[in-house]
Amino acid sequence: MRILIVEDEIKIRMGISRLITLHTQHTVVGEAKNGKEGLEMINRYHPQLVISDIRMPVMDGLEMLQESVKQGNHCHFVILSGYSEFEYAQKALRYGVDDYLLKPLAPEDVTELLDKIQQKVDEEEAKNIQTTEGLLREILTGGRIDITDICRELQEKHIFTENQPVFVVAGYTGNTSPKYSQALTGQWEKMKETYPDMRLFYVTLENTQEMFLLIQGEITEEELERKLNRRVYQNITEEDQPVWTFAVSDQPEEIQNIVEKLRKCYLYGIRLGYRTIITEEKTEMIAEEEFQYPIHLENQMQTALCETAIEHLRKETDFFINYTKEMKCSPRYIRKTYKKMLAFLEHICHEVNPEAYKLLQNQDLERAASEMVTLGELEAVFRRAVEIIIESKDRKEDIRNYAIRRAINFIREHYSENISLDMLAERLEITPEYLSALFNKEVGINFSTFLKQFRISQAKRLLKGTDEKIYAIAQQVGYNDPKYFNRVFKEEVGMSPGDYRQKN
Repeated sequence: MRILIVEDEIKIRMGISRLITLHTQHTVVGEAKNGKEGLEMINRYHPQLVISDIRMPVMDGLEMLQESVKQGNHCHFVILSGYSEFEYAQKALRYGVDDYLLKPLAPEDVTELLDKIQQKVDEEEAKNIQTTEGLLREILTGGRIDITDICRELQEKHIFTENQPVFVVAGYTGNTSPKYSQALTGQWEKMKETYPDMRLFYVTLENTQEMFLLIQGEITEEELERKLNRRVYQNITEEDQPVWTFAVSDQPEEIQNIVEKLRKCYLYGIRLGYRTIITEEKTEMIAEEEFQYPIHLENQMQTALCETAIEHLRKETDFFINYTKEMKCSPRYIRKTYKKMLAFLEHICHEVNPEAYKLLQNQDLERAASEMVTLGELEAVFRRAVEIIIESKDRKEDIRNYAIRRAINFIREHYSENISLDMLAERLEITPEYLSALFNKEVGINFSTFLKQFRISQAKRLLKGTDEKIYAIAQQVGYNDPKYFNRVFKEEVGMSPGDYRQKN
């Protein structure tokens, strides 16, 4: 089951997503922080279930539900509410909400409710499978019914004519606006009216964001390509990156194999662009250079990550993305380049930015990149990773005590100088004993440990991101004695600064 989570509190949103991913076989297709974002994702991803908070900024959960129904979407809704909103949640059931979950959420309550919704979805699919669209879906997805039986039934219903080729048209619309997909339905209906002798059926697979056409009639491949070109590139924005391809099947029983071949063509939009119908013949004509992973870009990204200048990191991000657009190798290797660079960012953050590392792990962007189809999707995943890193750089510690915030800010700005607990306490106009107690309470470690860890963290950045001498780095992070710096670094990291630099 495809699930969308709409919740304005990020911890709850990520917690539900993680619970579903770890404890069920369902797929979280998206997360939104308000009803407006949620509605856009419903139109784009067509989830089977939406789990939504009631009260959110911009647009609340019930407004989102009502607008979604008005726009013709068919999905199940579950409302999240606190005990104080219990009556409000019950009222929501009258708006077509399937059920509600009370916060705080217990894992067993969530999994039990998902099982209940899944049963409803299964019953609906069992009814739909007997329709013409349902039978065509079974052919395209490799469903539970024997394909020979499906084809025989479709021929009996005069959907397919026996012994006549079937054109299979496949389109990936995942990187387009919802309006584009909606407009396509109108295009197919116009084709039916314009060419009454042509048998044309279309099916949308929401799960994979694909649209398929099955066509029979007196038409050549060249004619079909011209007709598709006129239809699929109307109502398109500059940012839209649809992928369209087609092939011919001599027997309906071969359609599943044809579909798998067509899906392999999608990725070639990276090389051929997104304003041409892609065919197997066109992909075979592409000149592919030998793949060479751009290791020099790793070094540049590493330097940018280890610096504090955000604009440098964004500049290197743009450079990397523009570089991939010029690569002439197989599109599989271009996608592999994104995956490897995302893994590299995570590895560097593990060393120099633990908070960003944790956030990147939760997002699992490397896996997401492996499922991306278009260049725009790969770029979006990579930019999301960089923004996560930038946000973690900007985020201040969640410390309520004003004196400790001032102390930490002073350490950030003066860590290269001689700082002591007594000196800092005097500056803050409190006693050293009180400052020490505040540090332990608010930060969880004592002052000297925090200062040491902060300095070593800065030293690791410099060792990874610069070629400066180790004694110069020692001075920059507040250690005038290089030998003492070496000893402290080894105690903290488990290896000498020289070994650390060599390893990284």
